[in-house]
Amino acid sequence: MANFNSAAVDIDILEKEIAAKEHAHRNPPAELTGNIAGMGGPSRTSRPMQEVSLDGDLDTLDEPVWDTVSRDLRTVGMKFGHVIFPKSDRQQLLKDWDLWGPLFICVGLSLLLQHNSPDGSAPQFTQVFAITFFGSVVVTINTKLLGGQISFFQSLCVIGYCLLPPFVAAIVCSILLHGRLFFLRLLITAVGFCWSTFAAMGFLAGCQPEKKKFLVVYPIFLFYFVVSWMIISDS
Repeated sequence: MANFNSAAVDIDILEKEIAAKEHAHRNPPAELTGNIAGMGGPSRTSRPMQEVSLDGDLDTLDEPVWDTVSRDLRTVGMKFGHVIFPKSDRQQLLKDWDLWGPLFICVGLSLLLQHNSPDGSAPQFTQVFAITFFGSVVVTINTKLLGGQISFFQSLCVIGYCLLPPFVAAIVCSILLHGRLFFLRLLITAVGFCWSTFAAMGFLAGCQPEKKKFLVVYPIFLFYFVVSWMIISDS
């Protein structure tokens, strides 16, 4: 009889549990809504991620081509200004790097030095372009291998933009003083060389280990010296 009584009790408990589950299924509890993270108002006040506005400076797909070109030209001009007139916010050139300015300088310098000698003794376009471009790459790789805290393209951008003073010296020596006043051409080229070296070190000084600065400065010095020597010898 004890076994039958315990079995009956178990059946009663099981029936009560089934009845409770059916009642809970038919009458679900009220839905609780709210912002758990912020403990604020209801969740419907939060802004869905699909509504995030992208109408900023990055949305330039629909703007006219001239606006894009003029904006890029202004950016390149501002970076040239940072090289010619050093300012306190030099790091802006490192943040917004590009290679349009270095490409323009390499092409312009190659064209200038190629047409300086009518008898063909001047270096060819590809020679000057290879020396300036691949020289910048070698100096950049050296900077990275010595532990420079700067990306590859940032360093390449700085070294390329700092070719502006030698490029200006090449314009003056090739167009205004071509074949004349050697000492004046030498002085102008030397000023461009010193200015470019000083500007490059001003941008890169804070990105190099203190004990390896000389190993970084020497290749930069040598690179701008070779470019300046080509200018003075072929103008």
